[in-house]
Amino acid sequence: MTKDEEKQILEMSKTLSGEIKISLVETEHQKSRDFKEFCDSLIRLAPNIQVQKIDGKPDKAPFIQIGENIRFQALPTGTKLGPFLEALTLGESKTSILSESMQYKLCRMEIPAILDIYVAPQCKFCAAAIRQVLPLVKINSRIQLGIKDCTQFPELVEKADIRSVPTMVLDDRFRWTGAVELEELLEIILDRDPRMLGPTSLEMILKDGNAHQLAAMMLEKNDIFPAFYDLLTHDQWPVRLGAMVVMEELISTNLKLAVRVQDPLWKRFLHAPEQTQGDILYIFGELGQKNVIPALESVLGGQYNIEVKEAAGEALDKLQKRQ
Repeated sequence: MTKDEEKQILEMSKTLSGEIKISLVETEHQKSRDFKEFCDSLIRLAPNIQVQKIDGKPDKAPFIQIGENIRFQALPTGTKLGPFLEALTLGESKTSILSESMQYKLCRMEIPAILDIYVAPQCKFCAAAIRQVLPLVKINSRIQLGIKDCTQFPELVEKADIRSVPTMVLDDRFRWTGAVELEELLEIILDRDPRMLGPTSLEMILKDGNAHQLAAMMLEKNDIFPAFYDLLTHDQWPVRLGAMVVMEELISTNLKLAVRVQDPLWKRFLHAPEQTQGDILYIFGELGQKNVIPALESVLGGQYNIEVKEAAGEALDKLQKRQ
């Protein structure tokens, strides 16, 4: 950390009216140590800031979490330090650059939005891109902002196919490179078709305890959202459980719609982990469609784990009783 960067932190610290809590998620990534050293310097220079250290997944990139919805997967030094400090003190500001109309619309927004900004240390415009969207995340915590450094984490760049900075990506589907009109961004955030939401956005709905809302959206559109299959086959049980709650509501309300998941899930079943396979078979039993009987019988006669075969047997029993 340079003397100028230390001075910026000291000046910011003088403006704080109370304590600020942030989290450092450490992993086994080679850059994790740099994030720890930055946070150690931060609390030394600004005692009002408390850093909770959390162990993240070993193979993931480290990050600093500010509040509910700002994640810095970028070391906050150089041109990134200013926006980072502004994000820290976002709650201290009583004014907003957004019009009252924009603020009203944002407050009423119910569909989560995942907004990632890809930056680089040498970029002259990246800091402005981050500052531009900070007022949005202040008003509605359903907007999850991620700042990702392309030079520190090239694996993230490759995954997202980023070719220049700053690049802003919304829900893994919409992207802008360079300057972005705030009103245009806000309009797309507010007017998105929920069928185009990515798995992370749908997962946020479940984590907020809004399985009923997700079911209602699919019932309204009379469609199974493509990303919903990722939740039904997610590697984490709580996410799959939330998705199964949605399925139960779809089955009880619109069975014809719910049955659409059967063929896509069978395709995923063949390559899914054993626990996920069991959950898929449970769904087949709840759907109650006799055309799935051959598939269940193939599981019973195939080279599958005993728990998977038991799930197939239970699903088959349900179908036979209904018949």
